[in-house]
Amino acid sequence: MQSETILNVFPGASDTNRLALVQTETICGLRHLVLRQESYSPDVGWFTQSCVVIEPEQVAALKMTLSPQQLGANGQGMKASVARPSRPQSSTAPTTLRLHEAV
Repeated sequence: MQSETILNVFPGASDTNRLALVQTETICGLRHLVLRQESYSPDVGWFTQSCVVIEPEQVAALKMTLSPQQLGANGQGMKASVARPSRPQSSTAPTTLRLHEAV
């Protein structure tokens, strides 16, 4: 049997949507963080629409990405000084940026 602990709940765009951060633990003792997009129904209560499992080796990178050190004095994310690649005029394909270039 799997156990879970809700670590935090983030409100959504409406009162019937939310994002939950959950720590799950299997009977074998393996722990994972899970982000769950949840919806509310009066007949069912809160139920999961979709979820993303964050693997243990991804947690440190995610924590570093979201850490307060990345925030400016006003609490807003700091803009990177990396120049964004320009889109070729003849192509209609979207430009793909690496994560560190996008922030």
